[in-house]
Amino acid sequence: MFPTVRVSFAGCRAEARYGVLLDVVPVDGKRYRYAYHRSSWLVAGKADPPAPARLYPHPDSPFSGDQLRKQVVSFEKVKLTNNEMDKNGQLVLNSMHKYQPRIHLVLRREGAVNAPITDLEQEEFKTFIFPECVFTAVTAYQNQLITKLKIDSNPFAKGFRDSSRLTEFERETMESMLAEQHYLRSPLRPFDLDQHNNNLTLEEKAILAARSQLFLRAAYPLYGVPAAALWGQWACLAPQLLAQQQLAASGSGLQMARPAYPAPHRYSPYPARRSPPASSPDSSPHATHPPHSPT
Repeated sequence: MFPTVRVSFAGCRAEARYGVLLDVVPVDGKRYRYAYHRSSWLVAGKADPPAPARLYPHPDSPFSGDQLRKQVVSFEKVKLTNNEMDKNGQLVLNSMHKYQPRIHLVLRREGAVNAPITDLEQEEFKTFIFPECVFTAVTAYQNQLITKLKIDSNPFAKGFRDSSRLTEFERETMESMLAEQHYLRSPLRPFDLDQHNNNLTLEEKAILAARSQLFLRAAYPLYGVPAAALWGQWACLAPQLLAQQQLAASGSGLQMARPAYPAPHRYSPYPARRSPPASSPDSSPHATHPPHSPT
């Protein structure tokens, strides 16, 4: 579990022996979903049935009171899972639910110092709760900057930080996604986040996102232009691609209207030249006038 829970204690009896344990409990009986257009978590319904509670004893337990006074106890080896069949001692959570880590300090009785603790109610203990540690369990991050931040900061993610172990596809994907996040933080706003176009379906957003990756990857080897520099062009192309996509889905044969703003790609500013209708010299008194000329 990262960020890691670290605690220190004061006021313990120097010669006594203590067990330090951690568990993670639901904050409430609700399930959540993340609303991207609001940048906030919303209640999505009742919570799923919780998995049986598990206690995680610190691997160095028991501690003497003197040890607890001098050192910080770190739960850096705690692992979380959503697999209810786990048999490796990991803490089982449900995705999209809020949880509160708790620290339990247990005074060990003489003669049972190393005995496993299975029921706190049978022990002399005190529980410590830190509200700032509340978190929402997810299976994957949608923000690639958060993913990169955790990889860079997590001491157990050395394999991810070693770029030589990444495939070319993985490296390009990470770079293009970081460029996308850079653009999202810039003063420009992409089409799919514009306030007038925030009614896109998830499928439409997914298709646009996939096309953006293809657009950036195809442009870089051809022109050598960094991905971040191409986002302005992509933001202008996206509305037309989406309109074509919607027309194709509806089966409409209507032609898409010309955009009301200049787009940074090649197009002809003039209407297509029409061929004059075939006619005999004496069929009309205006037959000698050029097309589109005033009569």
